[in-house]
Amino acid sequence: WQKIFQKLVVYKNVHKNTMVPKRYDEDPPLGLWVSNQRQKYKNHKLLLSRTTLLNSIDFVWEVDDTKWMKMFKKLVAYKKMHKNTLITSRHKEDPKFRTWVSNQRRLYKRNELLKERLDKLNSIGFV
Repeated sequence: WQKIFQKLVVYKNVHKNTMVPKRYDEDPPLGLWVSNQRQKYKNHKLLLSRTTLLNSIDFVWEVDDTKWMKMFKKLVAYKKMHKNTLITSRHKEDPKFRTWVSNQRRLYKRNELLKERLDKLNSIGFV
């Protein structure tokens, strides 16, 4: 465990994050290992000492959170430029972004957004 953890530390030093892809061509075992750590953590099966070590290097436990924040930052930039958050089907430049915004609206209307995400969207006047 320690040997591959050290590989992750090297990866973080090079890439400035711990977001090793599950299918990491340069080191397939590292990608699988990182994925397994996330899964064990999620299932409460990761030793506390290992969780502590991973936390010490700012390990990202929830990949979805990082992706969500990336899109949220795009939305903030969009609002700054256009003075609104009204991304519609006519927004052709970035289909993934358009879909993400549409999904946030749907989740918002259904009251299915996580509170922290709802708070972030409300903080920028999301409609």
